Amino acid sequence: MNPIKVAIFASGRGLNAMALIQKAQTLTEKVRICLVLTDQPEAGIIAKSQDRNVPVHIIAKTSDKVHHEKQILEVIRQNKIDWIFLAGYMRLLSADFLMSFSGFVQGASQIVNIHPSLLPAYPGVNSIERAYSEKVEKSGVTIHLVDQGVDTGAILLQEEVILQPHESLIEFENRIHEVEHSLYGRFLYQVSSGERSTCRFL
Repeated sequence: MNPIKVAIFASGRGLNAMALIQKAQTLTEKVRICLVLTDQPEAGIIAKSQDRNVPVHIIAKTSDKVHHEKQILEVIRQNKIDWIFLAGYMRLLSADFLMSFSGFVQGASQIVNIHPSLLPAYPGVNSIERAYSEKVEKSGVTIHLVDQGVDTGAILLQEEVILQPHESLIEFENRIHEVEHSLYGRFLYQVSSGERSTCRFL
């Protein structure tokens, strides 16, 4: 059987995206990162992806979200993508987009996001800083299905990160980012191995 086809959506530096790309290169017979899509023409992920010979599609964010998403869906359709992994993609996907993509993959929900907190705690932006400022005992990382809300989709994987005494914010952030990279790689492996079932592009 052909490898499962994955697209990564990213808007920034692309650290989680690169972790996925590196993991996928160890799973080449099972899963393949077919493309990186970004809505930011200056995003750091562009050069990093090109260095790894991963095709990049730049579809710049505009005020016309309907047209923007139609362009993205056309790229997804042309490349017959089975899964979408969000990795710092900073635009909410609409209900129409989610429904359209689900229609490509036999009605399944195969768009996932990674978030640096133990959802449902600290959804949205600045999650690490908010948790640190409140001196939580623990935070962590969540992988969840994408729905119409902000980090409200069904939780698939979580890993805790304990806030250490006298730890700086930067140290706490770095440890959470390390867990993000490993946890997303673990989820990609689960997809590749069939532990997470995949409905293929029709």
